[in-house]
Amino acid sequence: HTEHCVYAANLSRGRDVRSCGRPCDRHRVALRDHRHNEHPVIVDVGCRNTVFNARAQSAASLVPALVRAGVRRLRVEFVWERGEQAARVLAAYRRLLAGDISPAALLREVGTHEQFGVSLGTMRVLR
Repeated sequence: HTEHCVYAANLSRGRDVRSCGRPCDRHRVALRDHRHNEHPVIVDVGCRNTVFNARAQSAASLVPALVRAGVRRLRVEFVWERGEQAARVLAAYRRLLAGDISPAALLREVGTHEQFGVSLGTMRVLR
C-alpha cells in the first residue's frame, strides 16, 4: 500500500483527493515490470494505492490445514476479473474446502500461482 496516488500524480493536475478529480473512477492503471508483466494499481476508499501481482496468487496449499483447524470461511479477492471468471474460482475453492479437489488441482484449474508472502523484491539483483 502507498499513500502516494499514482492516478493523481499522472492523470490529473491535482495532488490528492481534494484536487485530483478522481481519475481512478475513469481509468485503470498498471505498473509494467522489466519482464513486461502489468501489475494492477487499485485505489481504496481512503485513496491509498495498492499494487497487485500481475498473476493471481493463491495460498491453496494452506487450506487443508486451515480446515483441520476449524476455519470454514476464506476471503478471496478479485482485482479486474470478470464475473464468470470469479464464479469459476469461487466454485473451485468450494470444492477445495469440501475436500473434493487437491490444492494442486485448484491451482491448475484456476491458473494461479502459489508465490505468496514476502519475497526478495527489490533486494534481488535483476539480470
